Amino acid sequence: MTSRLAFYIMKTWFQQSEGIVQMNKRVLSFGTHPDDIEIGCGGTELKLLKQGFQITHAFLTSGESGSQSISREELGATREKEAIAAANVMGIEDVRFLRFEDGLTEYTRSMKLEVVDLIRSIMPEVIFTHSPQDNFPQHQVCCKLVQNAIIHAAGPWYQETREKPWDTHVVLGYEVWFPMNRWNTAVDITETVDRKLEALSCHASQLEDVKYDEAFGGLARYRGEMTFASKYAEAFEILKMSGGNLLNALS
Repeated sequence: MTSRLAFYIMKTWFQQSEGIVQMNKRVLSFGTHPDDIEIGCGGTELKLLKQGFQITHAFLTSGESGSQSISREELGATREKEAIAAANVMGIEDVRFLRFEDGLTEYTRSMKLEVVDLIRSIMPEVIFTHSPQDNFPQHQVCCKLVQNAIIHAAGPWYQETREKPWDTHVVLGYEVWFPMNRWNTAVDITETVDRKLEALSCHASQLEDVKYDEAFGGLARYRGEMTFASKYAEAFEILKMSGGNLLNALS
């Protein structure tokens, strides 16, 4: 699939999804830290909200290790408040904090089962998570955990889980600190980029040191031009794409 064709397929999805009544219009977005989701897929989420999708943000950690001058307890509480404020700017009401310890180097079975339960309880049509190409170590752990949980959420396994199996049809990997070398779909976010950046501005504790809101505004501009998608775009790696109704909408 060429990048340009993938863009038009995704555009068709946005245009037609409102008429696909069988589609389960729920999105579950995973981030390692508060602000990852807004950076990676915030503009696309805003487009999906306009199509009537319900969106849940799930942060694996509270980002409590992101400072040498603020205590872990204070910073974690601050960053959770910032994540909620950013979600409010976007119009997203459901924000979950799994509160795994910041500084992930691996994940445990109990962590995986918690993510499996979350996927099964939300029953998302679409999951966003970090791309496997993201070289930041904690983001790699998050990606592997979420991908593993997606597989196990779909099967009849794990007696201790509370919810019934759920098979997510679409899984998209987004970019954060390490822009992707390979991508196979791009979404035009020209109409939503300003609100995406407004949501990012809520993460004041992190913007004090690095003005990454400006940097990711520049990345969106670059993606828009270089993917032929639009003026501004978000690029994704397709990690999974299946399901009859959704494929009809994408054709």
